[in-house]
Amino acid sequence: MNIRNRVLLIFFMLVCLGVMVISSYSIISVRDYLLSTSKDELNLQARYLAGLLVNQPDEGQFSVIMVDYAHYTNHQVELLDTDFHVILTAGAIRDTTAPTFLGIAALPGFPTESRQYVRITASGAGIQTTLNRVRYLIYGGILGALLFTVLVSWVVADRVTLPIRKLASDSRRIADGEILVLPRSERRDEIGDLTRAVAAMASRLQSDILDLKRLNQAQEDFIAALSHEVRNPIFSARGYLEMALEECASGTWSKGKQKQLLDYLGKSHRNLLRIRDLFTDMLLLVRLEFDQEPMNLSIVSLGPLVSELEETFLPQAQERGLAFTIRTEPNAVRGNAEILKIVLANLVANAIRHTEQGEVLLDITLRDSDKVHFMVSDTGKGIPARHLESIFEKFYRIDKARDREQGGTGLGLALVKQCMRTMHTEIKVESEVGHGSRFWFELQAA
Repeated sequence: MNIRNRVLLIFFMLVCLGVMVISSYSIISVRDYLLSTSKDELNLQARYLAGLLVNQPDEGQFSVIMVDYAHYTNHQVELLDTDFHVILTAGAIRDTTAPTFLGIAALPGFPTESRQYVRITASGAGIQTTLNRVRYLIYGGILGALLFTVLVSWVVADRVTLPIRKLASDSRRIADGEILVLPRSERRDEIGDLTRAVAAMASRLQSDILDLKRLNQAQEDFIAALSHEVRNPIFSARGYLEMALEECASGTWSKGKQKQLLDYLGKSHRNLLRIRDLFTDMLLLVRLEFDQEPMNLSIVSLGPLVSELEETFLPQAQERGLAFTIRTEPNAVRGNAEILKIVLANLVANAIRHTEQGEVLLDITLRDSDKVHFMVSDTGKGIPARHLESIFEKFYRIDKARDREQGGTGLGLALVKQCMRTMHTEIKVESEVGHGSRFWFELQAA
C-alpha cells in the first residue's frame, strides 16, 4: 500500500471513530433529555389533575374527569389509595411493546393515613419515534460526513503525498541513469526539507556521474593516444636501436659507420623525447580537466618568464632561420606562473614549428589600463578557416603525417584551452592561409 492510501485510510478511520463517538453520545444525550423532560411533564400533569380532582364537590365526578383526561392525552390515569391500590382507572396503554414511564402526585388536603394519589402512565412510543427520527438524522449525517470525508481525505492525501511521489519518480529516473535537475522546493516544512536534501544529493550524485563519464572518456582518449601516437615513435626508436646494435656488433668503426650510428641514436632519442612529451602533456591535461578546485591567482612577474622563453626558443628559431621577437610593456599580471608558462611555451613552439620563414612575435601590451593583451603571431602557412573550430580538440591535426614528423604531440592547443579555463579567460585565434596565424588572450593587470 502506497503512502497516499495509507494516509487516506488512517484519516478515514480517525474520522469514523470520532463520528461514531460523537453520534453515540448525541443519541444517548437526546434520549436522556426526552425521558427526563417527559417524566417532569407527567409529574406536573399528575399534580394538576390531583388539584383538579380535589376541587370537585362530588367524588362521582372523578371518573368523568379522569376519562376525559385519558381521552385527550392517550395516557392511562389511575386513582390510588394510601396503599397504592387502584380505586379508579381510565384509559389504557395502546402500544404494549413500547416502554412506559410514570408521573405521580398526591391529592392535596388529605391526611397522611387516608391520602390518595393520581398516577399517570404514558407510553414511550412517542419518545421512541422521536429517538428513531433523531437517530436516522444522525446516521444520515454520519453517512454524508463519511462520504465528504472520503472525498476530502483523498484530495488532502493526494496533495500531501504529491511531492513525495514526484520525488520518488524523479529518484527512479535518476537511478536509471537519466540526467535530471530536480526543482527547488519553496515549502517550509519537513517535506520541503526532504525535497531540498534529495535535490542536493541528486545534484552531487549526477555531478559525480558526469565526472566519472569524463574520466572514462579521458581514459579512452589516453588509450587511443597510446595506440595511435605512441606506437609509431616506439617502433621507430626500436628500429633505430636495433640497427645501431647491428652496427656495433659488426666491429667495423669507420667514420661513415660512426656517423650513421650517431644518426640512429639521435633519431631514437628524439622519438623517446616525443613519447615523454606526450605523456607529460596528457597527464597535465587530465589533471586540469578534473581539478574542480578554483586556481589561486597571484601576481606573476613577466620579466623572468619572458627571459626564460627567450632563452628556450631563440636557439630553436635561429636554427630554422627565423626571427624571434618579444615585446613587453607591463611588468606583472594576475595569473598562475606555471600555467602561463605552459600556455606561452606551447603557442611559441607551435608558431616556430609551423613557420618556414619570416618571424615569430610574442607581443605583450597593456590595454584599457587593467587588461594585459598576450599575442603570439607568425608568418607561417596559416590555418584554413574550416579547421579553426577544431584545432583546440585533443589529437586534432591539420596535416597528420607532417605534424608527426615535426614532433608535435597533438595536445598543445587542447592544453592551452584548458589552461585558459583555469585562469578564467579564453584563447582566440585568427589566421589567413599563406600569411600566418595570431593567437591571443587577456589577463588582469597587476
